[in-house]
Amino acid sequence: MKTISCQTLATKEITDMAIDGTNILESDLSIDVQNEILDRYDSGQSADEIKSYLRNGLDNLSSSLDLEIYISTACLTLWKIGLLDDYFIKRLKTIVDNGADMAWAEIDKTAISKRNIALQKLLKKVSAPILKVRKPKKYKTIINSLFTKGEVIIFQIDNKYRCFIFEDFYQYREDVYYAFVPTTYKDYLKPTIDTILIEEVPVTKANALGAFGVRKLSIYYTDIEKLKDNFISIGHLDLDLEIEQLGFNRQITRIEGLDGLEHQIDDILEGNKMELYACYELK
Repeated sequence: MKTISCQTLATKEITDMAIDGTNILESDLSIDVQNEILDRYDSGQSADEIKSYLRNGLDNLSSSLDLEIYISTACLTLWKIGLLDDYFIKRLKTIVDNGADMAWAEIDKTAISKRNIALQKLLKKVSAPILKVRKPKKYKTIINSLFTKGEVIIFQIDNKYRCFIFEDFYQYREDVYYAFVPTTYKDYLKPTIDTILIEEVPVTKANALGAFGVRKLSIYYTDIEKLKDNFISIGHLDLDLEIEQLGFNRQITRIEGLDGLEHQIDDILEGNKMELYACYELK
């Protein structure tokens, strides 16, 4: 088995939109808080354990805006599962009384008033008992039945071979994906491992210090398994652990056959603002 690393060729700035709107669940932080609560609830944690986790999390917030998002999301999610108590309602009431954080003004001139309306509606909503409590959910565990980590996979379309490297199989609740690293290989000749070593893979700048990570393409598991008869394994390659961890992942919930798969590979390789290229090299 050969081991490979990436050498960066260029970098570009990445701009992430952390807040998409003024509603309660329209920011990265709110989705993270909601998911964490529901994951703990679904796994069987007690009410005391969940609330203790949330209270401890208040110490790690970096701004008053984060506090507002955290408390409002916690109230809404705890209310849905029947665990909301006076502590969190009082924290929410204080936020409503003081008004939405001034940081909302940086998003849009009407954002503060819209956010105030959303917070007021939330307080009214959670102040009344929920009529139908969300029950804990159990999710069936799906097993990877196709690839091993680092497996180099090729397939043929329009008489040309394309290639990607399997990196991960992961499940979050009912959503399951096969994750691959695309390569630039596109040729009529069937490639070997040595051929792939001189190809390129997409990477993305991870931080201001210049660290970078490999770009991954994650496809919903049922779509990949429908195409399994088209895939040929030609060996294994290992990526550096660091560039795996710093990488960016694109999730695709549906593709239409090999044409759709090739389109997604090409879309990542062509890049759009945050893409750059790197060569595999032997360590």
